[in-house]
Amino acid sequence: MGKLRFFCALLIAKISIIALKITRHNGTNFPGIVAIKICPDFLKYIELPNKIIGVTGTNGKTTCSNLLNDSLTVLGERVLNNSAGSNTITGITTSLITSVNLIGKQRFGTAIFEIDELSSRRIFPFVHVDYLVVTNLSRDSIMRNAHPDYMKSVLEAHIDKSTRLILNADDLISSQLCPDNERVFFGIDALDSDKDNCTNLIDDCPICPVCNSKLKYNRNRYSNIGRAYCPNCDFKSHEADYLATNVNIKEMTMNIVLKGENCKFNLFNNGTFNIYNELTLITVLSELRYSLDDIKAAVSRVSITKERLKEFVAGRIKLSAVLCKDRNAYASSRVFEYIEAQPGDKELLLFNNNFQDDATWSENMCWLYDADFELLADDRIKTIVTTGSRGLDFKLRLLTAGIPEEKIKYVSDALDCVDELKFIEGETIYLLYGTDPLSPARKVRKKLEEYLKRIEKVR
Repeated sequence: MGKLRFFCALLIAKISIIALKITRHNGTNFPGIVAIKICPDFLKYIELPNKIIGVTGTNGKTTCSNLLNDSLTVLGERVLNNSAGSNTITGITTSLITSVNLIGKQRFGTAIFEIDELSSRRIFPFVHVDYLVVTNLSRDSIMRNAHPDYMKSVLEAHIDKSTRLILNADDLISSQLCPDNERVFFGIDALDSDKDNCTNLIDDCPICPVCNSKLKYNRNRYSNIGRAYCPNCDFKSHEADYLATNVNIKEMTMNIVLKGENCKFNLFNNGTFNIYNELTLITVLSELRYSLDDIKAAVSRVSITKERLKEFVAGRIKLSAVLCKDRNAYASSRVFEYIEAQPGDKELLLFNNNFQDDATWSENMCWLYDADFELLADDRIKTIVTTGSRGLDFKLRLLTAGIPEEKIKYVSDALDCVDELKFIEGETIYLLYGTDPLSPARKVRKKLEEYLKRIEKVR
């Protein structure tokens, strides 16, 4: 009976895919919703690819999944992924529906699935993951993911004992996952920007997980990322099997020892979080037993998607559109650190509030007080523009961070931001946007690009 229900669900889900294409609704997890509604244990029966690589974690999982998918494609593999849907059970189910024929025969040998941490408890019982990358675990949206220790407990309860884990040695939380599994660690050696202790508002691992003593840092990068030890027991950060050394931001290079050879790689981006993303990619490719030549070739031919980071230059003014997750204080702080580290004058468009929430409920704004807005109290930042129904909440948070009121501009219509910018020669304008599908960021970016082209002609 279960198998019959499965084939009925598969047929109806495939018909829904055709209907969605006709109506031009391509990027959706609706087929997966339909299949699970008809057959709740649908994933139990569907044929899986021979090799499945999962990518989870609080931040960086989408970027790492895209980089891995692009790299394996460059190397000639036909890869199944869930980038067109979602990282929940319905999104992965939708991807698997597209990957089999009407009799359920699988057409892909390899799959890369981005997996939401909470959804893992519904996915892992049915989908065996051969390699699981955990980018990091940190505080996320308080409305959904609660404390990182809770997310860690969910993952540990559902990760199969035979899954090989690829973990961040510099993350004091995720590096402690599943000690009985086969594990391999990646990390970054000392950086000039490292600190002696955590200075961020979010510090989710201040005490030893073994004896509850206060941890001490050899170096702290941000929040729970760094190298720490307990002065009262044997607990300390794990050593990295894949260590990025000689990270040179000026020359945009780093070195990693692979198969006994010290290899140099060009950096995708000078943000620390993107160095971790690139290092994750290289680690996974090495664990998949690709040759040095293949790894170098793949890394040289992929890049971070423009939906995450897009730059436009007109004359001596640069426009940089950067994904800055709404309702995620940890991710926003990483972007603020990145901006603070960049040279020159700057103007900011803080458009990473959740516009979609206006239609159904009031966005919870407490996350603003976990984010390090104090990093924006910088003389080189000349203007900060906020917008939307929560734009004044952003303004209040900026004021409490010590930013002069005359620098903060609120516009009710996001497209009016052009009137508030100074367009200083040699500056960078940062457009920060969230994951909200109703965000005006694309329209704003287009208007700014057109305006910059016009003033370039005048100058």
